Amino acid sequence: MNLKLDRFIDSYNGEEFDVTIIGGGITGATLAYEAASRGYTVALIEKKDFGGATSAATGKLIHGGLRYLKQFEIGLVREALKERRILSNIAPNLVYPYPMVLPKPGLIARIGLFVYDLLSFDSKWTWDESKQIPNHKYLKRKELLEQNLGDFEDAAFFYDAICLSPERLTLSFLKSAVSYGAKIANYTVVDDLIWHENAVVGIQVHDALSQKKYQIRSKVTINASGPWTHNILSKSPKTEQPMPKKRSEGIYIITKKLTNLMTLYVGEKGHFSFAPWRGHSMIGPTEKSYFGNVEDWKLTKESILEFIDYINETSHIKEKLSIDDVVFAYGGLRPLIESSDDTYSASRRSELYDHSRDGIQGLITAAGGKYTTSRHFAESIFKRIKKKLKKKSTENISAKQYLYASQIPNIEIFIQGAQKQNTEFSEKTIDYLVRHYGLQYEIILELARKTKNLAAVLNADGEILAEVVYVIRYEMAKSLSDIFLRRTGLGTLGILSDEIMKAIIDTAAAEWNWSEETKKKETESIYKILKLPV
Repeated sequence: MNLKLDRFIDSYNGEEFDVTIIGGGITGATLAYEAASRGYTVALIEKKDFGGATSAATGKLIHGGLRYLKQFEIGLVREALKERRILSNIAPNLVYPYPMVLPKPGLIARIGLFVYDLLSFDSKWTWDESKQIPNHKYLKRKELLEQNLGDFEDAAFFYDAICLSPERLTLSFLKSAVSYGAKIANYTVVDDLIWHENAVVGIQVHDALSQKKYQIRSKVTINASGPWTHNILSKSPKTEQPMPKKRSEGIYIITKKLTNLMTLYVGEKGHFSFAPWRGHSMIGPTEKSYFGNVEDWKLTKESILEFIDYINETSHIKEKLSIDDVVFAYGGLRPLIESSDDTYSASRRSELYDHSRDGIQGLITAAGGKYTTSRHFAESIFKRIKKKLKKKSTENISAKQYLYASQIPNIEIFIQGAQKQNTEFSEKTIDYLVRHYGLQYEIILELARKTKNLAAVLNADGEILAEVVYVIRYEMAKSLSDIFLRRTGLGTLGILSDEIMKAIIDTAAAEWNWSEETKKKETESIYKILKLPV
């Protein structure tokens, strides 16, 4: 499988589409796949890079939303649990069952877990038996210690699922969409909506790389721009303010390894978890209201310190955390569909806003929602699109077949076979490449075979330099941050050694034929991004 992604905007000739999607996060990506696989012509544009912003500000869980039972959102939890199973089916290389403990569960938590099991009655209907999720159980201190699950008086032990790389799952949906004819472009910015009387008939954009301007016309335009939802709608007085301006800020920190499995804590300001991840602990999320300009938001040292204080107050860790224990931090803004002051309790339901209710045709806003339920949300959006266009579609297949390059019936057996067939590479390298790139891992290995230095191992996970070349040639990476944070895992534990950083940057610069000035500018930028805020 050697699908090559290209920015359609580079050779755009004025083609009109059935659907244009603004936003290349998980909502836009799943919708592009849903619409293209149903026989509609689709264009998707993203102002920066795919899978960034909100879609990257995640704890990587694919979960049913146990805490939403407190708000009696039974339908949302059932939908999420069903989608958890579907994602583990269609993306078996990326989504896995994930154990966790909830220390000292109270009566409400115990009832919630009982209902959680009832609502996930289909959790064993998986294509791969290794993806089946068992019911929860309660363990006392002796059992917890014997099973190395933590030192607690008692705890609930249960499973949800984790996505190894949400950014790559987003990319998998985009690749699937492109395989059905969708046209996509990153670094393409919306300047304005195109109007014909009271109908939106397209968007005016400019290419952020070439600065060229284009008009992209379509029968329906979908605003799936996440925290930028209001910004898009504010481009015209006709569409301004149908949704709240408030966003929820969420951050995560990466520290030395503190727990052997995911441990949940609930405090007055919300929940957070310690999750083992790549030999470290991933701790988060925070929940905090944000009312400012989306472009002005940034991760701050103050936010990290505030979170560390809350962790030390609420969790049961024996040694207090400090800023010196943090190796990397990331975060972002989440759009909310409610105006409540409490962002933690605010609904994570997805919401469609069809602007025809305001007398405006051709525009739909898709906001809110959860990462887990994005595929199902895309189905709902498509139903609305189909009703508007009155165009026949093909059968719905997004829940019934593997995502592009993920056709692996038994992931563990497949990896063992790949390791035996490629003994010139370490088992860790093969394991990492198969789980993150699916069947396209073979292209990366071939690049490494042809150019020996590309076989160089870059980190403890076994990532190799050939990935850098691959993501530039095949996956539309256009900057160092695309490579380090959204195509590979090379930057998600912070700055690597100077020698390895130089090898990656030199390889990328040669592939892009950068000038020394551009290389210097990009190098300064990636170091600033990967460095903790001061």
